[in-house]
Amino acid sequence: MAKPVVITLTVQAATLYGLNAPSQSQVDNCCTLSDNNSGSSQNETLEDFKSFVFINNNVRWVGVSEDSGYSVAIDSIVYKSKSNNVNFFDNAIIYGSGGRSGNASANVKNDPNLVNQLDIYNINFSVYDSGNLFKSFNIDPKLAINP
Repeated sequence: MAKPVVITLTVQAATLYGLNAPSQSQVDNCCTLSDNNSGSSQNETLEDFKSFVFINNNVRWVGVSEDSGYSVAIDSIVYKSKSNNVNFFDNAIIYGSGGRSGNASANVKNDPNLVNQLDIYNINFSVYDSGNLFKSFNIDPKLAINP
């Protein structure tokens, strides 16, 4: 049954914020992805995490942390044009709502040709400390259409 999908980025914010110029693997190790539609990664990596979304339905990305004094904002979702994928949305960049706990949201195109396709994208996010200082990072998961 088609429904909106919420993709949650959970960040070990205190650890990630404390790293000086972290490598992509250090960023990835401080993050986990989940969604409300049985998204998963066959080899347990963020790069292979795949969320199944529905044609003509909303997808929302939210960032959270359990670390006191820190917050996570989704800054943007950016489509990565590669030979083996297609953009599921009308825009190549989906901007977040802004602020310390901003999230991003967009509707999947109403296009049946998206079935059996992949959308490879970046999640650009920021980790805020207890003040107004922040550091920006990104991760690289995938979307697929729920058949």
